[in-house]
Amino acid sequence: SADPYKSLVWASLVGTLAATALVWGQRILTLEEIVEAWSNGAKLMFFAMVVLILAWSLGDVAGVLHTADFLLTLVGESMPAGLIPLLVFLLAAATSFATGSSWGTMALLVPLVVPLTWGVLGGSGTPDLGILYSAVACVLTGSVWGDHCSPISDTTILSSMATGCRHIDHVSTQLPYALLVGGVAVVLGTLPTAFGVPIIVSYLISAAVLVGVLLWRGERV
Repeated sequence: SADPYKSLVWASLVGTLAATALVWGQRILTLEEIVEAWSNGAKLMFFAMVVLILAWSLGDVAGVLHTADFLLTLVGESMPAGLIPLLVFLLAAATSFATGSSWGTMALLVPLVVPLTWGVLGGSGTPDLGILYSAVACVLTGSVWGDHCSPISDTTILSSMATGCRHIDHVSTQLPYALLVGGVAVVLGTLPTAFGVPIIVSYLISAAVLVGVLLWRGERV
C-alpha cells in the first residue's frame, strides 16, 4: 500500500535539509553558497529527468498496447518445455531493455508466464516443476539484465549522471560484460539444465569459459 514516489520526494527533501545543516553548521559553506550549489546540482540532473520522463512514457505506451501479451502469443504453447526458460529470459530481457524498467517487466510477465508454462507442461499429473521454477527465475533475471543494459533505464541514467560519465560511454562500456555473462549463463546454464544436464556440470563449464575469456581478453589496470 506504500506510495514510492511520495517516499522518494520526502527522502530527497530530508536529505537536502540534512546536507544543508551539516555544511552550514560546520561553516563549510555560507547559506548563499549552499543555495547556489543546490541549484547547480539540480541543473546537472535536468537531462536525467528528461530521459526518465521519456522512458516512463515509452513504458506506459508499451503497457497500453499490451506489448508483453503480444510477445507471449508469438511464443505459443506448442514449443518444447525445455525451451521455455530460454525464451522467457530473452522476452523479459527485450521488454526490460525497451522499456527501461525491470519491475514493470516483472509485473507484466509473471502473471502471463506462469499460466503459459503450466499449460505447456500439461497442468496435471507430475509435470517438471523445475521448468516452472526456471521460467519464473528467468523473468526476474531477464528483467534485471535488460534494465541493467538499457540506455533509458533510470538506474543507468542516474549512474552516469552521478559519476559525471557521458551516458553513451557508460552504456557502451558495460554492455560487453553484461552480454558475456548473460550469454554464458543462458547458453551454458539455463538451456542445458532444462534438458537434463546436471547443474554442477553447467557451473564448471561456465566458470571455465569466463576465466578463459578473462585470460584471453583481459588487461591489467
